[in-house]
Amino acid sequence: MATDFGAEVVDLDKARSARAESPDSATDSAPLESGDPSARPLVDGPDLAGPGYLGRLAGAKRRAIVPAWLQSTAELKTAARWVAGHYAHLAGYHALRTPVYAGRLTLQAPRGAARFAGGTLRWVADREGEPVRLAAVRREDVGEYLKLSRQRDGRVRLRTLVAALASLVGLGVALALYVLAPGWLQTVSLSALLLALGAAGGQADAPVVHRAVEMTKAPKLTSDIILRALGALGIAPISQAQAKGRDGFTFTAPITRDGPGWRAEGDLPYGVTVTDVIERRDKLASGLRRPLGCVWPEAVPDEHTGHLVLWVGDQDMTKATKPKWPLLTSGVVDLFKPVAYGTDQRGRWVEVTLMFIAGVIGAIPRMGKTFL
Repeated sequence: MATDFGAEVVDLDKARSARAESPDSATDSAPLESGDPSARPLVDGPDLAGPGYLGRLAGAKRRAIVPAWLQSTAELKTAARWVAGHYAHLAGYHALRTPVYAGRLTLQAPRGAARFAGGTLRWVADREGEPVRLAAVRREDVGEYLKLSRQRDGRVRLRTLVAALASLVGLGVALALYVLAPGWLQTVSLSALLLALGAAGGQADAPVVHRAVEMTKAPKLTSDIILRALGALGIAPISQAQAKGRDGFTFTAPITRDGPGWRAEGDLPYGVTVTDVIERRDKLASGLRRPLGCVWPEAVPDEHTGHLVLWVGDQDMTKATKPKWPLLTSGVVDLFKPVAYGTDQRGRWVEVTLMFIAGVIGAIPRMGKTFL
C-alpha cells in the first residue's frame, strides 16, 4: 500500500532554466503572452545616469562678463562723444537762461513766503488732526473727543514754543548778518532766501526751468508686455496656453538693455518656431505698442528653432542717428580685411571682405578670369 505525503516531483532542468531567465524579458513579454491587444507595450527604457557635476559644468553656456556693446571701441567712442555733446548742450542752454530763471524765482518769492507762513501756522495749530476730532464729534463720542483735545493742546503748546525759539534764532542771525557781515555775504544770503522762497512758490503748470532736450518716450520692456504681445499674434499653442492660465512663453534670461534698446529671450511652446513670430512682426509691434522699425524678433543659430530673441529699440530704425562711417576719417581700405559696409537694425556695423565676395573685381577669384 502506497502512502501519499503531499510531496511534489520537481524537474531540475526546468527549474534551472526558469531561474536563468531575465526579469526584464519576462516583464516585456508579459503583455504579449497575455494575449490582450489593448495592453500597452513598454517603450521607455530605464533611467540612465547622466553626466556628473563636472560634466554639466563643462557643457554649461557661459554668459559674457563684459556686455557686447562695451567690447567695441567704436561704440564706446561714439557713446562717449554723444554723452559729452549732450551735457555740453545742457550746460550752455541753462547758463544762457540763468537770468530768466532768477527773475521767475524772484517773482514767485511772495507766493512762497505766504505758503511758508500759512504752513507754519497750520503746523502750530495742529490742523492735520482736525479731521479726526471732527469724526469724534459726528460720532458723539465725548470720551474720544476729550482725549484728542488734550492731545491737541499739548501739541500746540510744544509747537508754539518751537516756533517762537526758531523765530528768535532767525531774527538774531538776520541782525548779525546785517550788522557784521560784509556786503557780498549779505547779497548771497538774501539771494539764497529769495530763490528758496521762489522755489516754494512754484506752480506745477508753470515750471521755472524748461527742458533743453525733448527726450524720446521709450517705455520699459517688461515680461507682461511681451506676453500680451505674443498672445495677440493668433498662434494657437500660445493662445491656448494663456487661456489655461499659463504664460505661453518661458523666459530663459532676464530682460536687459542691449545697446539702444531692450533684449529678451526665451522658449516658445512646442511646435512654434521663431519663423512663425517673424512672419507676424507687424502684429507683434502692435501688441508691444511700438513702431514697426523698433521690433526685431530673431532666431539663434546654435539653439533650437523655438528659441526666440526679441530686440526692441528705443527709436525707429529710420529715425535713429546713424554712426559715422569709419572711411570718412581714415579713407584706407585693405581688400583682404573686413571693412565696414553698413549697419544693422541695432546700429552695429556689418563688415564685408571685398576681395572674396566679388565686390571689387566683379567676379569670384580663381574662376577662369585669366584664361578668358
